[in-house]
Amino acid sequence: MKKLLLLLPFGLLLSACSNDFEVTAPWKEIPVVYGILSPQDSAHYIRIEKAFIDPERSAFEIAQIADSLYYPENSITVWMERIDNQSRIQLQRVDGALEGYPRDAGVFAGQPNWLYKLNPTGNFSLEPGKSYRLVIERADGKPDVTAETTLPKDFFITKPNLSTQVPVIGFEKNVPGTPIEWRTDVNGYFFNITFRIRYHDKNANGTIAATHELVWDAAKNVERDSLSIGNGVYLASKEIPKNSFFNFLAQNLQRPVGNMYREFQACDLIISGGGREIKEYLQTANANSGLTGAETFPNYTNISEGYGIFTGKNQTTVNNIRITTRTVDSMNVSSITDTLRFRY
Repeated sequence: MKKLLLLLPFGLLLSACSNDFEVTAPWKEIPVVYGILSPQDSAHYIRIEKAFIDPERSAFEIAQIADSLYYPENSITVWMERIDNQSRIQLQRVDGALEGYPRDAGVFAGQPNWLYKLNPTGNFSLEPGKSYRLVIERADGKPDVTAETTLPKDFFITKPNLSTQVPVIGFEKNVPGTPIEWRTDVNGYFFNITFRIRYHDKNANGTIAATHELVWDAAKNVERDSLSIGNGVYLASKEIPKNSFFNFLAQNLQRPVGNMYREFQACDLIISGGGREIKEYLQTANANSGLTGAETFPNYTNISEGYGIFTGKNQTTVNNIRITTRTVDSMNVSSITDTLRFRY
């Protein structure tokens, strides 16, 4: 029995996932679908491919032949439907490399990199909390291939308290960590916490010499609580250690030259996440792992026929948070950051 390897490249908010599957029926085409929808994106891309075995050639050889990976252009029509108002829009076949998304080097043919592009227009839109259906119509009369997902609603950040007129956040020497806490609905499962940190380089006389921005991936793959706190709301939280902030700055900054010093301007806190279907994928794998696990892993998919994952994500951003003066004081007495010359 030949084995093909399906790679699902979950980047941004989510861990890389891989899935092995056995193809037992020679010459039977098997749809392979991957897609993540986000209301923050202006364009969306769905990967739709096929898998089959050849009794005479290896799967690795077939994987290098583009015509063996993709459906002919006129053999499928791809639609996205918004379930609540029954609106739908047709996706267009594009070469991902020309869209700025070349395929990663690997066992699969890199060119062309056919994707199906969605540009929401007219009465079709992507909104948090709404459900969407992917429909792949096949010209040979076979049943449609479908998948559904619901985008997570917007996340509500409760810690730190950012509702004040000038929201602040601190990483201080007498506090082991800074708690980040937010609320999500049932469709949000895994989350990334990111900070965009802006600061000035200043001359000795106080004039601004330059302004910079650093992007800090403070935490990845944070899982929300499994039980609702009521009304379909779930709690997610993560404590960011003080030294994580200090170490990030020390690894990305050098001592200022001459008499120059630095001053924080502000930072943005970004919570991104989703992936209810990814949670179910991981549960399927974990249920069959370990010494007592099944010999063969079952294959999770939420595609009506074939393999793959169709899911959604969302993102909430709070801009212009001030970093506390106590944080700067703590940095100036820490051996990790005392040479960076931050002032307030």
